[in-house]
Amino acid sequence: MDTTPLASALASLLVGYAFGNFLTADVVARVLTHKSAFQTGVGNPGMANIGHELGKGAALVVLAGDILKVVAAWVLCRTLFPGSAELAGNAAALATTLGHNFSAWHRFRGGKGVTTTCSAIILAAPALGIASCLIGLATVVASGYLCYGAVTITLAYLVGSVVLAATGASSPLLVAFTLVLCALMFVAHWSAIQAARNGSARRASISVKLREKLGLRG
Repeated sequence: MDTTPLASALASLLVGYAFGNFLTADVVARVLTHKSAFQTGVGNPGMANIGHELGKGAALVVLAGDILKVVAAWVLCRTLFPGSAELAGNAAALATTLGHNFSAWHRFRGGKGVTTTCSAIILAAPALGIASCLIGLATVVASGYLCYGAVTITLAYLVGSVVLAATGASSPLLVAFTLVLCALMFVAHWSAIQAARNGSARRASISVKLREKLGLRG
């Protein structure tokens, strides 16, 4: 499709937002419990909450669905706008997280966008994205809190994208893309960060289990 970069970006944002509105966790919760994900556990329509309340199988379905919607939006927009493929793909992936976090179908409520963000950054710059996700996982294990790991992912990716842009290995577009994802991640996890700081937040089960296997205390 022959369009200007601006038109491609705007169209991709709309497509990505539409895909993001599909909350996999809510579908899984309704199928298994006949209740909304917003009425399950802590009320967050995401993999961690569904996994904690409904088991690993349900969590894996949520994970797969949330990854798939980002990839689908990214592939579709890059295909529709080949002349602005990078811009279109990044815009679509970013907007999928926006739709996931602020779903119009659920009165602009949604998840926290960790899976969609990880998917988006890996699609945009695979090596840097994977490294940032691993740094985030290490932060979860070390701190015991998912919120710290979540924001660390985007902060690590932001540092990396700045370095890549400064060395000419990528365009400044990647930095702008990352800044928005970073802001969305902090907004989504700010209350959890405050709860973790005052000790009222629930520790991540993945951290507890890994620390036990590693023989670590606390």
